[in-house]
Amino acid sequence: MELEAIKQMLPDYLARISVRERTGLYHCPLCGSGTHRGAQSTGAFSVYNNNTQWHCFACNESGDIFSLIGLVERLDTFPQQLQFASELFGIPLPDSGKNHEKKQPSAKSPAPTPAPAAAEPQHDFHAYITACMQDVYKTDYWTKIRGFSPEVIRRFHLGYDKEKQVVVIPYDSGHTYYLTRSIRGKSFRKPNAQNAGTEPIYHKDALYQNRYPCFVCESPIDAISIMSAGDFQAVAVGGTGSRKLIQQFEQKKPLCPLILSFDADDAGRKASAVLADELRKLGIPFTEADYDLTAFAEDLRKDPNDFFRSDAAAFARQLAQNAEAVMRSVHADRDESRRSNETCTGAFRLAGFLDSIHGAKAQEAIATGFADLDKALDGGLFAGLYILGAVSSLGKTTFLLQMADQIAAGGTDVLYFSLEMSANELIAKSVSRQTYQLCGGDVKMAKTVRGITTKSRYPGYSGAEWKLIDQAVLAYQKYADKLYYYEGIGDLGVREIRQKTEEHMRLTGRTPVVMIDYLQIMAPYDMRASDKQNTDKAILELKRMSRDCGLPVFVISSLNRESYSIGEIEMRAFKESGAIEYGSDVLMGLQVQGMDEKQDNQKKIAQEKQHAIRNVEVKILKNRNGQTGDKIGLRYYALFNCFERDEQYICNQIIGSIRTDDFEPAR
Repeated sequence: MELEAIKQMLPDYLARISVRERTGLYHCPLCGSGTHRGAQSTGAFSVYNNNTQWHCFACNESGDIFSLIGLVERLDTFPQQLQFASELFGIPLPDSGKNHEKKQPSAKSPAPTPAPAAAEPQHDFHAYITACMQDVYKTDYWTKIRGFSPEVIRRFHLGYDKEKQVVVIPYDSGHTYYLTRSIRGKSFRKPNAQNAGTEPIYHKDALYQNRYPCFVCESPIDAISIMSAGDFQAVAVGGTGSRKLIQQFEQKKPLCPLILSFDADDAGRKASAVLADELRKLGIPFTEADYDLTAFAEDLRKDPNDFFRSDAAAFARQLAQNAEAVMRSVHADRDESRRSNETCTGAFRLAGFLDSIHGAKAQEAIATGFADLDKALDGGLFAGLYILGAVSSLGKTTFLLQMADQIAAGGTDVLYFSLEMSANELIAKSVSRQTYQLCGGDVKMAKTVRGITTKSRYPGYSGAEWKLIDQAVLAYQKYADKLYYYEGIGDLGVREIRQKTEEHMRLTGRTPVVMIDYLQIMAPYDMRASDKQNTDKAILELKRMSRDCGLPVFVISSLNRESYSIGEIEMRAFKESGAIEYGSDVLMGLQVQGMDEKQDNQKKIAQEKQHAIRNVEVKILKNRNGQTGDKIGLRYYALFNCFERDEQYICNQIIGSIRTDDFEPAR
């Protein structure tokens, strides 16, 4: 089925490598019929048998898509041709991705007899090539058709096989590989792969001899033309396919910059663009050759050998200009890299460091409004990534929201990205807290979120309750212009958060605190990646944003199920804890007071959640620039969305820290 599908792709492949005329015939990608003036100005390449077979009447070659791929891409064996077509058209082959594992013989059938080992390819063609070199004078092909001097013919060991009517092109001085070309047609032929192996890159050593630019072209004749025009280096990939060259560079990158000099036709331009993309991925410096075609005869403007035959001196000047251009580019890139590298030195960064301490960019701690937490964090929040984790329903969002309100009340902008609750719900929680804080101890007057948002309850409120709600709204209003809410359900990710943060800084000129509720439901960075990979990427990008923008980023994270029974909260309680542990500057856990691994903590948590006032504590698990292990005791009034300092907790800590041997006995 896959073979038939690939065979039907013959017109698509021809669209990549050839040109179709109005007559329905194509320019032949093998002999060039249709690309030149005169007798071959009309294409002679036809497609028939439901577009699955081809034939060229000029060079008398024919076959199907696989044979054409083999000739154009210089692929000898059918498996190579099949693999190339599969990758080109995106048609998977049976068992692809399984490395074609050998099937184990069944118990009912005997194991197959191992095939005899294939003979090692023979790479010594010295005798044949030498004989062809001696007969080279029997043809004028190299001098008359290609414009090569006797010196060039001797330099590159060019030859002629009179019996086969082909010229011979050795690939190296050791005569380990060669190529032939018919002097009557335009087809190239290679020796049998069983004897010669796969076709190498022509003149490959040029890539590693020096740092002078090396031209990359399609055929060895083009490479010889470039090297014959002056003191230039060139290699040939043997067609329009670049896979062979890229595989070579994946093993060993070239020592020199490259100049892509493919044929000046559609196939050559497409091949050059494909190779350029691959070179960019590998970070290999290159340019695409820029020739002034008007300097050459009108019928000799297709490839480097055409240019050489038309005007060797003009061709040499243009080769030199291309070489100078790529070297200028390389030097400019090197100078830029050197300057960039120097900006990483301590000497260069010292001025910025001092400015960050004493200058206009100096940053002071941003108070969270929780005095004991600020003390544990050496004054409050600084630029960095802060992560708070807790089990479900223990008040993570309420704690973060109260901190946001307190920071805003202190005069600092807060961007609150809520991925679960709406802005109205968050405002209702803030107003509810204000009613509790303003009720003067009369808790019956304070209002829950439902008490704030349910319209039907208002007629039953007393005048004092109405007044308290108005006061709470006014109290919230005093700092509300510093709070910016962004709602999202599955559509807010690190890209969007950074974009809105940078936009806020650009529009207001102020540096905010960014708060995110919460990490695990952010939009994935990459839909194809796993949850762990997306979490790792989110942590990395949020950390980068905090550094680049110079601001605190405070993120809520859920915990894994194991954390419900491990006793005191630990780093391993965080989901995807590797990224969170190493990426955060400060890592905190919110937990019920008195957690102990020796008791039933799940039951303790459940019991604490039933109380109107819950005793909780914030534990500092990691503090990149301070001490860890501190605990901040809090009383959580869940009904009114408020956290307060636990005075009794503080007293117990003080008493627990006093040692009896600190006091001398009374006398």
